[in-house]
Amino acid sequence: MKNDNRYTIAEASELTGLSKRALARRIERGQLPAVKDGGLRYITARDLAAAGLVNPRTGAPPAWAGRRVEPSVVAKEVVQTLVQQSVELHDLRRQLRSLVEESRHDDRELRDEIERARRERRQLRRMLEGARAEIADLQQTGD
Repeated sequence: MKNDNRYTIAEASELTGLSKRALARRIERGQLPAVKDGGLRYITARDLAAAGLVNPRTGAPPAWAGRRVEPSVVAKEVVQTLVQQSVELHDLRRQLRSLVEESRHDDRELRDEIERARRERRQLRRMLEGARAEIADLQQTGD
């Protein structure tokens, strides 16, 4: 894949084996996102992969792209992609569970800290009330 992960229509055509016109029609129909920059339309590598025009792992076109092949070849590549995505989803779900648990732990710690602060505030208020009462008593005895 290119370093900046975006391709002109001509570059995407060379990469995918599709004609420039075929890519332009997909863009016009809204099937393939593209951005205009300096008068040229660019397609990101991610969008090419999402459209099934390049392999997301290798950046190369799928084995079946641009030519007629046996359906089993297409099916095999689709299954491989689905298996890879399944593994990635599993890893992401595991990371999410870990983050959720970490968040719950942090929430418990924050609730405990808030409760400690509230207890301390109540204790300080009682101490302040006691100090005010002592001051009032001292002022009365001093009068």
